[in-house]
Amino acid sequence: MALTTQPRGGVARLLSLEEALVERAEDLAVFLVYDRPQRERERPGLARTYFAERCVSDEQLELMIDAFREVNAYVELFPGEQAFIEALADGRLRGLPQALKVAYNGIGWGIASDGFKAGRKSLIPLLADSYGLTCANSDAYACAFTLHKFHSFVVLDAIGVPIPKTWHYRPPAGWIGKRPPDGAKVIAKSTYEAWSVGVTQDSIFTVDEASERRLESLAADIGQALTVQEFIPGTEVCVPVISCPQRLVAPPMEAVITRAPDDPDAVMTIDDNLTSGGVSHRPFRGPERLLRRLEKQALEVFDALELQGLTRIDFRIDDQERPWVFDVAISPGVGRKSSAFLSLAELGLDHPRFMRAVVAASLGSEGLLGA
Repeated sequence: MALTTQPRGGVARLLSLEEALVERAEDLAVFLVYDRPQRERERPGLARTYFAERCVSDEQLELMIDAFREVNAYVELFPGEQAFIEALADGRLRGLPQALKVAYNGIGWGIASDGFKAGRKSLIPLLADSYGLTCANSDAYACAFTLHKFHSFVVLDAIGVPIPKTWHYRPPAGWIGKRPPDGAKVIAKSTYEAWSVGVTQDSIFTVDEASERRLESLAADIGQALTVQEFIPGTEVCVPVISCPQRLVAPPMEAVITRAPDDPDAVMTIDDNLTSGGVSHRPFRGPERLLRRLEKQALEVFDALELQGLTRIDFRIDDQERPWVFDVAISPGVGRKSSAFLSLAELGLDHPRFMRAVVAASLGSEGLLGA
C-alpha cells in the first residue's frame, strides 16, 4: 500500500538512519526499561487497571533484545525504573564504553488512587536527560501532557483538530466545567490509561439524570478520573507517525474487533485487548481525499502536542468519511502484531529492522548518527 502524499525521501531517510545505526552497532548500548508483572504486588490499586496483564510479554522483550544483539549492539533489560535509577546512580551505565546510549521508555501506567502517580511516564526521559542519554520517542513534557486525555484534547479542540466533544469527570468534584447535555450519546473512558482500561459495552450511554451515578461507579472501579466523549460510530483507524526529525506518516491501519468486525457501534474494550486474537489490524483502504485528511490531521496532532520519535494517532471515521481523533498513543505497542509495526512493514521493514529504526529515529533527531 502506497503512502498518501508522503515523499519517498522520508522513507529513505528512515532506512538510511537504520543502516547507519547498524554500522555503529558496536558503539550502541540500548537500555530497555519495562515494568514486569510482579510489580503489581507493590501497590494494590494496580490490579484495577490490569497492570500485570498489560505488561509486555517475555517473548516480545526477547524479540526486541534480539533485534539489537544480532547486529552486535549492547542491550540490557531493566525491570522498572528503580533498577534503572540504581544503575545510573552507581555509575555503571556511564562507565560502559559505548558512545551511543539510548533508554527505551517502556514504563507503563497504572494510575489508580492507590497505584502509581500521574506523570510517571515522564520519569525515564528526565533521567535520560540528566545522565546524558538519548531517550527513544517523546520527552517528559509530551509524556505528561499527552497522557492526560482531557487536557490534551482541550488543546486539540482549540487549534481546530476535529475531535469528539469532550468533558471531564473527576470525583469528588464532579464535572470540571460544563456537563454534557441530556440526550447526548457518549463514551466514558479512563483519563490516563491505554488499552481501553475501564471501557466495556456499558461505557456507551445516553446522558440523563442517572449519568453521574454511573460515572461515580466507573471512576471507583478503576480508581481515576474519567474523560467523557461524544460517541462517534464508525471505523477505527490507527495512523503511526515517526520523526527523525523529518516526519513520516506511515500507512493507516484499520483496527478490527474480532467479535464485531462489521459493527460501527462496537468499541474496543479491555477484554478485546487482553484476549488472544481479540483485535487485529489490516491496511485501511479509502479514497485519496480521506487518506490526505488522515495524514494532515495526524501531523497536526503530532505538532500540537510536541511529540517526537514514534507515536500513533487513533481516529474514528464516521459514515460521511470524516475522521475524528479520539486517542493518542505516545508509546505505541511495537510487537509483531502491533499496528505500528504492521504499518511500517508496508514500507518494507521486517520486525528487527523496525525496532532498530525506532531507536535510530531518536538518535537521528539529535544528530548522533550522521546519516
